Amino acid sequence: MKRIDFYATLTEHNEVPLFYKTLIYSCNNSVYYKHNQSCTETENPVSIKLFPLYLKPEFRDNPSFEVKKVPQKKITGYAIDLKNTNNIDGFLTQEYSKSFRANIRRLKKRFEDCFTVSYKMFFGSISKEDYNFYMGELHKMLTIRFDQRNESNDILNNWSFYLESTYKMVLEKKASIFVIYENNIPVHVCINHHFNNILFVSIPSYDIDYSKFALGNISIYKLLEWALKNNYLMVDMAYGTLEYKRRWSNLIYDFEHHIIYDKSKFGQVLASTLEVNKIQLKNILKRYGFDEYVKKLKTLKNRKRTFPEEVSYKIEEVSETSTNNLEPIDIYSKEHASIKKIVFEFLYAKKAHIDELKLFKGETPNTFVIDHKNKTHLVAVIPTP
Repeated sequence: MKRIDFYATLTEHNEVPLFYKTLIYSCNNSVYYKHNQSCTETENPVSIKLFPLYLKPEFRDNPSFEVKKVPQKKITGYAIDLKNTNNIDGFLTQEYSKSFRANIRRLKKRFEDCFTVSYKMFFGSISKEDYNFYMGELHKMLTIRFDQRNESNDILNNWSFYLESTYKMVLEKKASIFVIYENNIPVHVCINHHFNNILFVSIPSYDIDYSKFALGNISIYKLLEWALKNNYLMVDMAYGTLEYKRRWSNLIYDFEHHIIYDKSKFGQVLASTLEVNKIQLKNILKRYGFDEYVKKLKTLKNRKRTFPEEVSYKIEEVSETSTNNLEPIDIYSKEHASIKKIVFEFLYAKKAHIDELKLFKGETPNTFVIDHKNKTHLVAVIPTP
């Protein structure tokens, strides 16, 4: 049995398996892809997982080919169908509620009011030095994020593949790297794949110190803006349920498993029947929550987290504290990395810009002082037991 991951083949390899003659984009019934190469026979049955159902397949014209389709349960994809629009404001008005639009614009404005922000899309051009730097930053962000969640991650486990393949794909406009900067520092990096005017949001991550600012939502807004300007059909946020994906999606789709075999060969018929039964059994087990149980077991097995527990702190405005004799703090230095998130939460709450703050070491251990617009705030960090 030959096994193919359709979704990974389409995105990470920029290819469509030869067994598909035509793919129709179901949102507007246009031809998304048509194969010019021939495929007349298969020596072994083929099991193709993760076929997204916003595409409609037309298989090869071969009288001996048989195709069995089996739904893949509890795998949900999230996408934004762009509906032949090219204006971000018009699209948001057309597709989303007034409260959602207001919230997204508020999040973006708050982030841009608190920091010196810039955005960049690397698509078709990037130096090898920049590439290695951004991939290194993305790897650090992913490592910290999944350590925080106490989960294993397939991308990190196969990082060498992405590191080796993505550079050439960016140059060939088969992939892109989108970066959000704060004061010229990358705080969000996202690898996207591109195939026939669908932008696949493949590997996003962010600096968790900025979690208050919902960088995932801001990233989707900017990628959507870029895709609209460049006449894309869709922004596909892939499978895996996350709240921000659900809120952005105007197309939630399922996946299908295709088993293709030569019905004139008994061995292939038998193998394909066993494969269908296996997939259906997995679907039954998922219905009873077995997959969630396995996930919990894996989490327990991976319990080797090095990520520190969430820092607790108290903050109060004080009137009698003078900062004249206190030592200044550089919030961007490694020495004070542990208090960055606290300071950024203060910025968010006060709607203040980072340049308006002056930071000082406190007079007692585990304290520091924030001076903002002639008001002094004492922060006491509560040590983790």
